[in-house]
Amino acid sequence: MKLNTILFPLMIFCTTLIHAQKNAENIDGVYKAKGAVFIINKNKTFLIMAYATLIKGTWNIDKDLMYLKPKNPEDKFYIYARKNPDIKTGMRINFTGDDIGNSNIAVGEFPNKMQSLFNDEANCLDYPNVHMFKEKWPAITLLEEHNDGNWKTADIPRLMYNFPTTDYNDFIIQHMQDSLYHNDFVFKITKKGLSDLNSGSGEIIQKSTVKEEFSNEKEMEFINQSFDMAFNADYKLVNNAYNMNDDMNEKIDLIGYKYDKQKNAYVNAAVPAKQLNYKSKDYHDNNVLMKFDRITGTSQPQVALKKLPKPLFVANCNH
Repeated sequence: MKLNTILFPLMIFCTTLIHAQKNAENIDGVYKAKGAVFIINKNKTFLIMAYATLIKGTWNIDKDLMYLKPKNPEDKFYIYARKNPDIKTGMRINFTGDDIGNSNIAVGEFPNKMQSLFNDEANCLDYPNVHMFKEKWPAITLLEEHNDGNWKTADIPRLMYNFPTTDYNDFIIQHMQDSLYHNDFVFKITKKGLSDLNSGSGEIIQKSTVKEEFSNEKEMEFINQSFDMAFNADYKLVNNAYNMNDDMNEKIDLIGYKYDKQKNAYVNAAVPAKQLNYKSKDYHDNNVLMKFDRITGTSQPQVALKKLPKPLFVANCNH
């Protein structure tokens, strides 16, 4: 009797495991839905491409359901930094991100020198948004006071981030807007394909192969890498016009560059020194590149702030 008590749940477990393994067989491929392409890889990773959207993550199967878990940004703010020999005093910060004009963002030296990044209803942003500070802070504090009410996102903790400046004096602050955070996607596995349970339409998405949809294997490889270039990079290569080369156009390889120690920059080895323009405003001029390394900081729950009355940037095209 005791043996039967043990064997029965074990049999159920084995049956469930076999069923899940069977569903996982040959599930990899390309699934084209309306407005989106789902690429399911054998190595339990996936990629979703939609208009102006790229989502990457991992998947698993439970019975007849497949769960896609997106890789969301680890923090609301990433900072990249370098030591700029041309800056003798103070520091420089470039603020970037599709939603960087959000007036909810505050930046400064905690606790008495915090200010809004932009004014309310900022409707015209320059590019790049760069500010030269006369003094160098020992640490950069950043926070986003509340979210934008994006219905499709899971709970995003509202934290205050502190990044020590150490020996750096030139920074890129990348803001991760709420639209980059995604809930899990759930599909039901059927004999004909996948049924998207998130949409509730019951529409079956049929499978095709990567070779059928993407004739160029290098293109597929680059698409996989582009997510990391934009949202999960250890460093950014930036020219003087702040082209970060992370918009899926190209990937810069430093093999063709030589390091200029005096300028702390990488220069195109094929270009004569007299023709190098270290202050070029050409967005696509990659003959001189600065390497900004990602730095880490700490985070803590937000506290009440008394901000300075004037925002750092004022953007208003109506006047």
